[in-house]
Amino acid sequence: MPACKKEVKNLRLKQPVDDIGYTLPNDRGNITGNIANSGLVAEGDNYIYFVDLYNGGSIFSINRQTGEQKMIVKETARYLNYYNGKLYFMNFDDNESIYTINQIGEEKTLLVEAPAYDINIINDTIFFSNDGDNSTIYRVGIDGTGMKQLVDKSTWGLAITEDRMYFVDRDDSDKLYSANLDGSNVTKVTDDSVRNINVWDGWIYYVNRSDNDFIYRIKPDGTGRQLLVNEDCWHLNVFQDNIFYSNYDQGGLIYKTDLSGGKKISLSTDPGRYICFADNRLYYFSESDGDYKATYRISPNGTEKETVNYRKDNAKQQTEESVDLNFESFNVG
Repeated sequence: MPACKKEVKNLRLKQPVDDIGYTLPNDRGNITGNIANSGLVAEGDNYIYFVDLYNGGSIFSINRQTGEQKMIVKETARYLNYYNGKLYFMNFDDNESIYTINQIGEEKTLLVEAPAYDINIINDTIFFSNDGDNSTIYRVGIDGTGMKQLVDKSTWGLAITEDRMYFVDRDDSDKLYSANLDGSNVTKVTDDSVRNINVWDGWIYYVNRSDNDFIYRIKPDGTGRQLLVNEDCWHLNVFQDNIFYSNYDQGGLIYKTDLSGGKKISLSTDPGRYICFADNRLYYFSESDGDYKATYRISPNGTEKETVNYRKDNAKQQTEESVDLNFESFNVG
């Protein structure tokens, strides 16, 4: 019997949405929490951009005034950054190189011919882990010139701030390190094995692989280490005054808590992955038994759930809500 055809639907969304303080800063390409979740969503001046995991990893735009969606990049992409009117991304289909397009999806240009992970853009500089050079840390100008190695360590989970970079050292049991933006003063921050590095308001938040995937925070100088959430957590994103995460002790439901780990509440009724923020909304990605897959967005308080897109089996009627989800796995910083 032939396989049932699966169709991807991209829906018109409610736009514009109310400004509740969850717009992204405009002085960098994306926030560290989004990059830690593979950079699947970015916020532009007139559009929201997201990677459609259920449509080959293509990039779609959402018009911030009309809610209309449009595919603007067909290739598989990750690590979206919007900076000074252009969208930057890693193109899986071309040696994982860095490409740019303008905000409406035209003038696609190869910028950096190197396999680039964990792309961070700040102050007219692109920082990334160069997978073609043992995942060491590089920088390059916003115009693609002056590429230079900064840190000769095998890394992942790169997070850039105004004055420091933070990363996982693969050759030192995935411990957290930092360095100046020129690559000098490389310093170990903690002996914990970490992932999902988020830098927010003078703290580094991370999932502690050395302690049951609990959420911790620590000061950049290595002091003040605190346990915040003692549950199995993934897909950490710290933004504004809250910590958002997938709670695997509760089947992968999305939870939030305040920055001290108190006032914990559930935001979703279905499991979610790759938590990202744009335009006052939390985006997350779900799938069900291989037959139904969807991207959702909600208000950061858990209300106003919308289906961004979904893929369904045309031979069946599927509901929007799902309980048992089996995810494809790929690394998240």
